[in-house]
Amino acid sequence: MDIPTALLYTIISTIAEMAMTPSADSQSAYETAAIARTLPPEAKQGVMQPPAGDGFLIINGREWPLAPTAQIRSRQNLIVVPMQIQNPVDVVYLTDASGAIFRVWMLTPSEASVPRPR
Repeated sequence: MDIPTALLYTIISTIAEMAMTPSADSQSAYETAAIARTLPPEAKQGVMQPPAGDGFLIINGREWPLAPTAQIRSRQNLIVVPMQIQNPVDVVYLTDASGAIFRVWMLTPSEASVPRPR
């Protein structure tokens, strides 16, 4: 008995879509299995708005310039470009000697629950 091509295509695409769509459970499983990051104790905590692409970040309502060597790290500790950030996110950040933001770490819910200076 042959399976119709359309039915086979539907089954395969459904399986592929389920595999590609992260669930809330898989995110918490990742956090549990991931190695804990060591965030600098002097880093300040805040909420970062999605960047406008003009070389500035808004954290806690204040506009900060981005340093030329700035790095923004995702919750998985991967470097991301500012335009990938589409929603407000809890972060910790460091400034350089000139007052520009040069390191930002997006926080997981467990990291955000740790009190830090603002």
